[in-house]
Amino acid sequence: MTDHDSCPACSSWWRLPLLLAMVLAAIMFMLRRGAPEPAPQPAPPRENIAAAPNVQSVRLTIDFGDGRAPMSAESRWHEGMTVADLLNSEPAINVASTGSGAGTFLTSLGGAANEGAGGRNWTYRVNGKHADRSFAVYELRPGDQVLWTFATQQ
Repeated sequence: MTDHDSCPACSSWWRLPLLLAMVLAAIMFMLRRGAPEPAPQPAPPRENIAAAPNVQSVRLTIDFGDGRAPMSAESRWHEGMTVADLLNSEPAINVASTGSGAGTFLTSLGGAANEGAGGRNWTYRVNGKHADRSFAVYELRPGDQVLWTFATQQ
């Protein structure tokens, strides 16, 4: 016969509270110790940090003139960027044109084709002013806003 068999007060009821006390003590120890420090991450290249505040952009808005909300997008500006470059930087927009250089003429934008005389046709403005040259050669500046409108000429 063992000691715990002869002692009713020494039964196993005390084991559960002791186990819970040990788990609680381990949790408290881990909380006081704190989470381990994350491994240091390498710093991004210095040139990216310096360039970030100087990022310049241009905005493109397309008004299909059929009651749906105009489509807008913002793109990063780069030296020599034209309105054509801006249109081509948006992969979701299908652009069709004829000619080349200063003689380039937009024929379709986003699936809406020019309708010719008396119909709806694509025109564009930069910063609220009607463009005076082909979209293929119109160079943009940082902050420019380009609006393409599909409407009858007025």
